[in-house]
Parts: sequence; structure tokens; C-alpha cells
Amino acid sequence: MNTKVICPFCGFGCPIYINKEDYSMYGYGCAKGLLVKNFAKNLDRILAPHVRSGERFIEVSWDTALNTIASELKKIVKVYGGDSIAFIGCSKCSNEENYIIQKFARFLGSNNIDNCARLCHAISVEVLEKSLGLGAQTNPFSDLLYSKAILIIGYNPVVSHPPLASIIMEARKRGAKVIVIDVRESETAKMADIFIQVKKPGLDYMILLCMINIILSKGLYNKEFLLQKTEGLDGFLSIVKKFDSSFCEEMLMIPRKLIEEAAEEFALAGCGSILWGMGVTQHANAYNNVAAIVNLALLLGYVGRKGCGLYPVRGQNNVQGACDMGCLPNYLPGYARVNDEKARKLFQSAWGVDWIPSIPGYTSVEVFEKALNGDIKALFIIGENPVVSHPNRVLVEKALQNIELVVVNEIRWSETVYLADYVLASAAHTEKDGSYTNSERRVQWSFKVFDPPGNAVPDWVVFSRLGDLMGLRNWRSYESAENILMEISNTVPIYYGITPERLKASEDGLVWPCHNEVCSQRLYQNKFETPTGKARFLSIESNDFKNFSKLILTTFRLGECYNTTLCINNTKGVDIDTAFLSRQDAHLLNIRDGDLIEIATRCGKSTFHAKIDDKIPKGVIAIPWHKKANIITCNSQVGPKNVQPLKSVEILEIKILETSTRNKSIH
Repeated sequence: MNTKVICPFCGFGCPIYINKEDYSMYGYGCAKGLLVKNFAKNLDRILAPHVRSGERFIEVSWDTALNTIASELKKIVKVYGGDSIAFIGCSKCSNEENYIIQKFARFLGSNNIDNCARLCHAISVEVLEKSLGLGAQTNPFSDLLYSKAILIIGYNPVVSHPPLASIIMEARKRGAKVIVIDVRESETAKMADIFIQVKKPGLDYMILLCMINIILSKGLYNKEFLLQKTEGLDGFLSIVKKFDSSFCEEMLMIPRKLIEEAAEEFALAGCGSILWGMGVTQHANAYNNVAAIVNLALLLGYVGRKGCGLYPVRGQNNVQGACDMGCLPNYLPGYARVNDEKARKLFQSAWGVDWIPSIPGYTSVEVFEKALNGDIKALFIIGENPVVSHPNRVLVEKALQNIELVVVNEIRWSETVYLADYVLASAAHTEKDGSYTNSERRVQWSFKVFDPPGNAVPDWVVFSRLGDLMGLRNWRSYESAENILMEISNTVPIYYGITPERLKASEDGLVWPCHNEVCSQRLYQNKFETPTGKARFLSIESNDFKNFSKLILTTFRLGECYNTTLCINNTKGVDIDTAFLSRQDAHLLNIRDGDLIEIATRCGKSTFHAKIDDKIPKGVIAIPWHKKANIITCNSQVGPKNVQPLKSVEILEIKILETSTRNKSIH
């Protein structure tokens, strides 16, 4: 008998069917899907709870671990208050698990709850919610087949989401023009009709403003849409004036004809979609970048129609769900803001609590900064590896060592697990039931196939028991993931009607918002979810140019890797420790292919093997983010509660530590 699970490797959400008897499987959309049944079956699985004893970990029973954690938490809450406790939810865990994690946090009086969206699309959620009303992808992936033009910015779907790349290629066969804006000539850029190479990373919004300027000057905007469905255009127009095509040519080093061609192709298409990723959001100018994307779509009326949409494509399998469930410091479940008194009262009534804090909590990036000052006394990390994934590794390690109580729920030993005080053995995705929400807001049920190894349990079991042991007033004990989803369905407006019964019976899942059992695949077809029903043009701060005389470091994703873990068993030939640079920069720095070099930034320094790559523009060095990137990248404050990891930082120095004997003729 085949059992349906949701692939854990990206936000596309492929259903995969596994036969428990002979381990055969089908339904996977790419090569990574082949690894689903084996992903959890690794020699370094955590099989039971452990407690730190000096430099060692000692296996203990669940009763011992949870009773001790609950006892320590009670003391911390009593002395320091709930605001001294923080949580990092998991974008690989189910909706039910993330819901109960944030609920536990709020019962303790803490809004210090976040997830890995902070490192990717948290800024997209903020901008989309502010402009359109909801912080999510507007259209289903299948709508791309009806787009006449597809603009892809700072994102490489061929590597990140292969099934989505297949849809884009099919759309191109049907006549859609594909326009790619990126630093690297990526695999996706190679299939584009128009490729604009970003010479100055982080200034994507200026390229978009140049396109908008051209669209306005040629009268290619959607006048009817602007008049009937938007507001705030005049304030935005005053910013656009100086960003003409000559500006792009002189300041951004992009040929005038190329930017004009891209602007006209996209505008004249009549119906287009925009997709973006970390190349847009992990910058000091992240807000500007996403605001420019949304403003461009509004200018052309490319929202709310079949084939016209905005796609902040999610990286992990349930990053959308983790955000939906309220694993964010400024939102309750369903994107109700924590400072909205009416929304707080609704959840207080539903949960039976007297008080939910109204002040937004710390982001996951801020949590580590605050921990250095002693403001965070306890931290729960569920299924994440911030020692490798968060910017500024040295700071993260020092912060973890400075926190009184660090509890990590994980399936295998990682760099972060080794710094924990308590390690709790988690069941993997094929070992538990639960629902997952993909990037297009599609909620699907994933069934348990195998029993968890050893004494591992689903994460919802852990927090359900902790709530009981803490003696939290009106805390509800849960018997199954289905019980939790029923509560979600009854309390989270965008999930109304999404019940376990309906999900299990639906082959394709259900797309939120789901009202009166009618689910909307396309957002904003009639009106926007703003107070006025109209979309808002957002103002953009045009920052002064930085000094680009130095080399700029940027990061990118490798297809062989899954977050901070390699997907493949044999790492030979994977460029995980490689720094890619242009032939011109290699010549100037006297670096040969294969040289061992040390790269220093203001954040730190680390070693890499150099690789000459003609796809990299002069002045940029690119490294994979999966292992060493966070040693030499750090943070940037881009606005209230919007601390962003920096994808691009200036390189202060490059040293050649060891000269390669290979390819001596490179110069």
C-alpha cells in the first residue's frame, strides 16, 4: 500500500507515495525527491533525549528531560518573566507543530518566536502585507503557464525548485518571455530571453526603478487598474524621476538598450508574473527591493488575474506554514498583528488566557544579539541549525554559550545540537502525521509511513507535555496532530474549513483562504485585503551609493545541498568550500584556479579554494551559503524590527595561503 508524504526538500510541495513494504516510491518531481525515504535514515540520528554533563551528553528518559526542563523554565519565568524566553520554530515541521510551539510561547508571555523566514522572506511578508493585505504568494504555480512574461529576480529555480523551473520552461515554450535579473549567470539565466547581470549586488531596486521610469515615460502602465484599485501612486512617482535608462547605464553599468528592452517586453506582455528569492531579500536594501517589485506589478495591473502574480517562492517545505501559524514575533496565527487589540482578544478567548503581550518580540537574529547581553535566559530551537545558517557564526556560538537554558529538538546531531543543554529526539517527516503549506498556500496532509527510531517523538508531543508539566492555566493537552489542526481550523481565519477530514480526502490539498468551504487559489481577484480595499504603492528610500571600489562577497545555493546538510551521500566534487571569482579579478589578485585563499570581511575570515568562473561579474566573489558563509557574513538593520542577514558584504582582504599546482596556464 502506498502512503502519501509531502517532500521536505523545497516549498513546491510535491506529494510523494512510499510503499512501506518494499520501499518503492513515485511522484517525486526532481532528483532530490528520490532521497525522501532515506533522508531520515542516517547513522547520526538522535534516538533519545540527552542532557549535557560537562563536555558530554548523557542519555535520559523523556520524563527526566521534560520534568527538568519544565522546572528550570518555571524558575526563569518567575525571576525574569516570559519575555526572557525565546523560540525558533521550524520551517521543516508541520503546521500543527509550529502552531503549538508559538502557542506555548504566548502562554509563557513571550512574543520572541521566529522561524527561518527571517533569513529569507520575512521582509516579503512585511511588504506584501503592507501593500496588498496578506503576506503570501498571490497565485498558484500553474498560473505561470498563462503568463506572457515572467520576471525572475535574485532567484535560481532550476537549482532551488526544479519542478517550478519545468513549469517556467513550459511557459516559455508557449510563448512567454523570460527575463532574469541576477548577479551570477545562473542555470536559470542561461534559459532566459533577456538576462540582466547585476554588477552591484543589493541594488536590484534601482534596476526596477529604471524599468518603471521607462514604462511611465512610454505610457505603458495600466491606467484603469491604477485608478480603480490602487492608492499612493503620486508619492512613489516623485522617487522614480531620476532613474532613467541613462542612470542604469552610467551608475549601474547596465546597457541602456538592455534595460529598455526588458521594461518594454514585460509591460507590453499584458499579463506577467514576478518571482524572487534570497538575491533580493538578503540585503540592507531588502525593503526597497521587494517594494519596487510590488510597485512594478501594481503599475502594470499584474495582480489578481490568471497568469498575473507575485511569487516570493519559499525555500523550505513549510516556511509558509510556519509563518501562517504565527511563528513570527510581530504576528499571531493568520497574520493578525500582536499589537492589534481586537485580534489579541480573539486568541485570548479561544485559548483561555488572560493576556498575550502586545509588543512585538525579538526576531531570531535579534535573539542572539540580546543573549550576549543576558536578556535571553532560555532558548528553544526546533529543527534548525543557526550555528551554520544564521549570519555571524562567532556571535551565535557566544550567544548560545551565554544562555542559561538551551533546548534543541532535532533528528540528527549538528553544530547547534552540540551547544545545547538538552537535546530532544524528534521524529522526521516520514515518521509522523501532519499538514504542510507550500509556497502557493496549498495545505496538504502528510501521512506517517515509518515508526520513529529509538524513543524519538513528534515535536508537538514535546510541547503538549511541557505545557502540562508547567501547569499552564487552561493549557490544552493534545492527543494527535488531527486534534491540533481542528483547533487551527476553528481559530485561524485563513484556515477556516481546512480540517483533517477534508485534507485527507483531497488529493491536491486545499488552498487558503478557505471560507465557507470555498478555497481561493488566486488572491485579490475582487479587492485587496487592506482597510480601503485598494493596494498601496509603497515609498522607497533612495540610498546613496556605497563605495564599490572593493570586492563584494555574495552567496548562492548549490543544487546538491539541502540547507546546512548535504543531500548526497558522497560529497566528492561538491563545491561547498569554493569561492568563485571572475577571470579579471583572478588576474588582478594573482589567484590561480584551485589556490587556497583566505577571505576577510568586517564579520570574520575563512578559507576557500578559488575557482575561476566566467559567469561571475568583475568585482564580485560568490560562495555557497551551506557551510562557511556565515563566518564572514553578518547583519544589517533595515528598519524597525527588520534586522536582515547580509548576502553581500565588502571584502577587506584576500590572502593566498597555498598556491595550486593545477591549471598554471590560467593567466
